[in-house]
Amino acid sequence: MTFPLRERPAASYHEPPQAFGSPRDGGARSHAGCDLYAPAGIEILAIEAGTVTRGCCAFYDVVFALEVTSASGLVIRYGEIAAAAPGIRLGSQVVEGQVIAHVGKMETVAQAMLHLEMFAGTAQGPLTDRENPPFMRRADLQNPTAFLDACQEVTRDAAS
Repeated sequence: MTFPLRERPAASYHEPPQAFGSPRDGGARSHAGCDLYAPAGIEILAIEAGTVTRGCCAFYDVVFALEVTSASGLVIRYGEIAAAAPGIRLGSQVVEGQVIAHVGKMETVAQAMLHLEMFAGTAQGPLTDRENPPFMRRADLQNPTAFLDACQEVTRDAAS
């Protein structure tokens, strides 16, 4: 398992507001992923090998998302990206550690970040489900914190 950025962010994804489950919209919903603060444009790496099951699509506030179903069956949504990397599109096969996207920057939030969501792959339908509080996500949403903690960082030299 590869950490999705080459370096772990200085701001902890264990603490609000970056942490999974942190309150959003005045407590009306809960944060469905972990926010990994990083400079806009930084490379995002595939955390596991898999297939792009939803290509670069509008996500929120001028940023995009990319969904990858990994070989283990997990569905990973890489959100708040600027764009997919060249050649990454629906149906693309990705290998662990491959550059798949770049960190984006929302207009309404000061900090650029990767918003990472993880799903067990046991449910069907779109990952966002506005009728399923408090996360407004599909029923198989998982907390990605422990997974991220277990991931190894890949330096530029190691990935070359």
